[in-house]
Amino acid sequence: MIERIGNDPSNFWTYDEETGLVDLSRGAGLGKRLTVETTTGPIRLNPDTSVMIIVDMQNFFLSPAVRPRAKPQEPTPAEGAAEALLGIGIQAARSRGIRIVWLNWGLTEEDLMKMPPAVMRAFGPYDSSRSDMSKAVPSKPGMIRTKNRELYKGLGADIGPVDLGNECQVEGGRVLMRGSWNAAIYGPLEKKYQTNSSDNPSSVTSKPDVLIHKNRTSGLCLSNTDLEIFLEKNGITTLLFAGVNTDQCVGGTLMDACSKGYDCVLLRDASATTGTPFGASETWEWNVTNSWGWVTTCKALDDGVTV
Repeated sequence: MIERIGNDPSNFWTYDEETGLVDLSRGAGLGKRLTVETTTGPIRLNPDTSVMIIVDMQNFFLSPAVRPRAKPQEPTPAEGAAEALLGIGIQAARSRGIRIVWLNWGLTEEDLMKMPPAVMRAFGPYDSSRSDMSKAVPSKPGMIRTKNRELYKGLGADIGPVDLGNECQVEGGRVLMRGSWNAAIYGPLEKKYQTNSSDNPSSVTSKPDVLIHKNRTSGLCLSNTDLEIFLEKNGITTLLFAGVNTDQCVGGTLMDACSKGYDCVLLRDASATTGTPFGASETWEWNVTNSWGWVTTCKALDDGVTV
């Protein structure tokens, strides 16, 4: 039995009760649909109306020069997510005609002037605790983080020179300001972006990667953000999410996307949370699986079948 989900004749899914297939392609023709397995069953999408959104894979969040590994020989979760994208995810999307959007913090002076304190607090040197905690409301051990004061100086503050090793040093620039080293795409991923950027016309495909800046945790929380304008202009309906952190900028954008009516798919191996304990990634996977969309992997995307 095929069930239709959605009353709008131009915006609906179909659900096959026998196979569990949810078709998100909205009537796309044969040969233009891609079937991908997820943790709960197959979904079918239209690559022409789908994008992979890679969130905040920037030096500020990933570079070992400012985010040293807890164990030198063990990659951070964020580095693991980057490897999943470099190894399979990005090429899987491109080869199937799914455009890639790099969604990054990239602030302007105007953004700083209008930035609310609720957003500024997270990147500032402000501790979540006080020196005398005797009167504080009790919380679970490990709930309060300790910030790296060399990095968390405040949005727009200059983090100074950064040692990249091998006697190489760069100016880190102002925190998450557009054009700074710390706000640039993380080195290995930057090279991947450049291979299909419109800035490199000699190798670009018919669907060049797009770099879009945001000025909040979510790229869709405000009205008419650059991301929302791009999605609407290009008729995008289905979003595949990757990046860091799963429980913050990735999850925030995903949840806002769901509220705005987009189909949401979380690439769990290409998404990561650094520094957040208590099973944060698993909680987000549970919520996406059961409420906001689907969870899959880069390999499953690569194994997808065109029908």
